[in-house]
Amino acid sequence: MRCCSNCGHLPVTTRAQKRKASGDWRIDWPAKVLVIICVLNLNGVVSMMFDQGGAVSLLMLGTASILVLAAGRRVWSLPFALLFLAIVSYLLFGALFYDPLLSVEAPGKYYRAYGGALLILWGLAGYVARLEPGPRLDGFLAFVRNVFLLSAASVWASPILYEYYVNLPFSFQQRMGGFFGNPNEAAMVSVLAVALTLALPFRSKLIQIAALAMAGTAVFMTFSKTGMVCLVIVLAWHLVRAARGIGLVILTLGMLVVILFLQDAEGILIAIVDSPMLDLDEHQRGRVLAVGQILSGQIDETTSTGRTYLWRLVIERALNDFPLGSGLGSAHHIIGGVLEHDAWQGAHNTFLMIWSESGVLPLLLLIAAMGSAALSSLRYVRSRLELTCLFVLLVNMIVSHMSLALRYHNVMLAIIFGLLAGVSWRYAKKRSRRRI
Repeated sequence: MRCCSNCGHLPVTTRAQKRKASGDWRIDWPAKVLVIICVLNLNGVVSMMFDQGGAVSLLMLGTASILVLAAGRRVWSLPFALLFLAIVSYLLFGALFYDPLLSVEAPGKYYRAYGGALLILWGLAGYVARLEPGPRLDGFLAFVRNVFLLSAASVWASPILYEYYVNLPFSFQQRMGGFFGNPNEAAMVSVLAVALTLALPFRSKLIQIAALAMAGTAVFMTFSKTGMVCLVIVLAWHLVRAARGIGLVILTLGMLVVILFLQDAEGILIAIVDSPMLDLDEHQRGRVLAVGQILSGQIDETTSTGRTYLWRLVIERALNDFPLGSGLGSAHHIIGGVLEHDAWQGAHNTFLMIWSESGVLPLLLLIAAMGSAALSSLRYVRSRLELTCLFVLLVNMIVSHMSLALRYHNVMLAIIFGLLAGVSWRYAKKRSRRRI
């Protein structure tokens, strides 16, 4: 902006500023299309409906590439650089140590999955970092919240969707998954929808309550133990932060109720799950009861659905190859471990998977990336959105070895790293101006 004269008239916009504003608006649609494709899992939906994989992959990668070219340079903060190096070094070292006897899939599958993740993270994070605080950034974040809510709403529509799926999820009779073949993914999307709705509330209290009730109930409809536990923690964290005045009294009473609940969590949950109104089968009943056991601190092979055994197994293999790795795919499917649905189960932990497949260096880079992001969230925090959603993503990484290849996970991770990069970039710019 510049003044049209020296007489104090209203400023006018220069041609350069007009071109920049026009360019910014032109990259809004690729960002929104990318969010829709990833969060609504359109590739997965088409695959389940028509048995056609990768139907929208080219559009997804195309929009991500546009964003990289248009806004990629703004994203290079310390957390993002560490994350980028972690994924690149994972692919490089994983390919170097690759052993076809230890991997079910060829390396090309992992190049595509994690190469696509790099493009999405780089492009979308750069776009978010480029947005200045104000209506455009707020509008985009509200758009992301609404898409996550729509994805959570798909869980409610599962009975209808399952009528049209030719590739039904293995657990379709006991658990709802909506747009996702894996109900655990649907659960974590719904938890993120709750977190985003709490951080970016609707103006109407009625709509806010309805959105939270819909997304929160969707988590329980998936019967995901991780999702249910994560939802309880997110809601408790929000109540602690929001407590003011009479809220402190309510919070104190709530804490007493929680303490009493944890004293006899199993007994209380048994009374709930045995209610004839819920009509739960034995499988669903066991999953709900496990939530109380996990919140009470009982994490074993039963409550973790065998994950603790897989964690021990992959740690043993990683230590045998220390400080190197056993190659791409060797921890995505641990041959000789646990066989379910004619497939060897994987590490179910992103950190352990990267350590086992590519060695110590990529693991340390990933830990540093997530740690620096958490510290930056505490330092530059905008609305606690970053810290709350980062917690959900970390939980997802602890229980899933595929988290960095999950597209909804990529979107949320990119938004967090983009927000942090934007704030740190503006902070550095202000400091340089003060020095001048």
